[in-house]
Amino acid sequence: MKALGRLFLILLVLLVAVGGLLYYRNRTTPVSSAAAPLSQVVAARQGNLSSNITVVGELDALQRENLTFSRMNGTAKLLRLDAKTGATVKAGQALAAIDPAPYQQALDQAKSALQAAEEKLADLKTPATKLDIAKADLAVAKTAQTLEQAKVDLAAVQSPDVLSLQTAVRDAQESLALARLQQTVAEHDSLAKSERDVQYAADWHQRRTSELQALVSQGRANLEQSNLLIQEQKTLAEAQANLALIQANRQLSLQAAIAAIAKSEATLAEAQKALATAQAGGDRLALAKAQVAVQDAEVALSVARDSRTVLDAGADATVLAAAQADVDKKRLALSDAELDLAGTTLLAPFDGTVLKVNGTVGNLIGATTQVVSVADMKALQVLASVDETAIRRVAAGQTAQITFDAFAGQVFRGKVMSVPLQGALQGNVMVYEVPVSLTGTESLPLLVGMTANVQIQVGQATNVVLVPALAVKQVNGMDTVLAPNEEADGQPVVVQVEVGLSDGVNTQIVRGLKAGDKLLVQYPASSSNTNQNNRGGNILSQLLGRGGDTRLGGR
Repeated sequence: MKALGRLFLILLVLLVAVGGLLYYRNRTTPVSSAAAPLSQVVAARQGNLSSNITVVGELDALQRENLTFSRMNGTAKLLRLDAKTGATVKAGQALAAIDPAPYQQALDQAKSALQAAEEKLADLKTPATKLDIAKADLAVAKTAQTLEQAKVDLAAVQSPDVLSLQTAVRDAQESLALARLQQTVAEHDSLAKSERDVQYAADWHQRRTSELQALVSQGRANLEQSNLLIQEQKTLAEAQANLALIQANRQLSLQAAIAAIAKSEATLAEAQKALATAQAGGDRLALAKAQVAVQDAEVALSVARDSRTVLDAGADATVLAAAQADVDKKRLALSDAELDLAGTTLLAPFDGTVLKVNGTVGNLIGATTQVVSVADMKALQVLASVDETAIRRVAAGQTAQITFDAFAGQVFRGKVMSVPLQGALQGNVMVYEVPVSLTGTESLPLLVGMTANVQIQVGQATNVVLVPALAVKQVNGMDTVLAPNEEADGQPVVVQVEVGLSDGVNTQIVRGLKAGDKLLVQYPASSSNTNQNNRGGNILSQLLGRGGDTRLGGR
């Protein structure tokens, strides 16, 4: 009961004080109408000012990387996955892999291509030997001979010898007649008579052999007839063999005669065609082929001579430069192939902890698939989200206070590490992720992504002139304050000032006022007694919140 009595007494004293203050304001600053602003005379004071901005951030690791098979071509199946969420890994430890076979093949091809390019460059730089010169001279001679023969063939096509072609036709006709005569002779030569004689003898011995075989089979043959049968069989076999040989030779002679006739006929046809073509003005196709042959031979001779000249003078500077450029290109391709092969295995970039693992063995992945996320949880930072209206006040090295929703009541220190030059649009506002260092959290089980509340001290002024922020007004683009007029009914005097820092409650005056100077603070106008009563209640609330500190405008 005594405590309630004391509390009632304190409230009563405060109410009396508020009433006296309102009465004093109404006396010193009379309100001309219901809409007139409420004014208060305060004095500029000397003091210290700290300007802060408070933003929300996210806990992050200084070293954090999302690992992908960035050098992959197309897609591939995940061949191996050794990482597990929450596991501690060492720098260089293998975490995942895809099939390296196609990349190994590409590397082998790149090595072969580089070797060929280097050999070509070396050949160009190496002086020619006597053997090289001899081979080049031989190539020149051969191509020159080919060109001369092509020219001869072209001349023959362009100016055919009709007389020689006519002679060739007559010769072919005579050869054909001779072949036909030889066929007739082959059909009626002595082989035909011999064939008839041998055929007759073979037929006689065949009959005689048949008769003797009949006697023997009937058992009527005597010893002489049995021996005669054996002799007849032998004679018959010889006669049949001679007949077969004569027939084969005769057939070969006939076939040779027929082949000779066919060949003579073909030769005659070609000779007649060549003569007809020549008499008609020549074969256009043959002429075109002969001309092309001459052109090809001329090009080949030019190339051979150039190659021979290069052996004497050495490789041209342009050719050497092109060969060197090709070697450099092949080396770069080899380097890329080596990186591609190395990229088939994901390695831990630093000592850290696996934050996340995506997919399982056998999954189809692409070059942008984030397979493993790794972070160094021993070095943490906070990424504070600062919008474009406040980022200009942030600078590297500014101190910050940091709290976490997950660890209420604990305050940590940090500093702005850098100010990003590029932001990201969130909604309709450009937001910049400002990295802030974090100390004193070694014993806390912090997790990447936790929400952090960051208060950055963007400015500090010591022993400067301060006035209430409400006292500073913008007039025609200039900062001004109102000073009370010494005359009883005079209007307030507008004083131009230059402001510095502000924390929203107090503002630094750089120029225009000094400590102790009086000025007016005008509060928003009210339109009814109810609003005035509310103002009195607000003043009471402020007094209670300040613990009874009523030194308005004091230092």
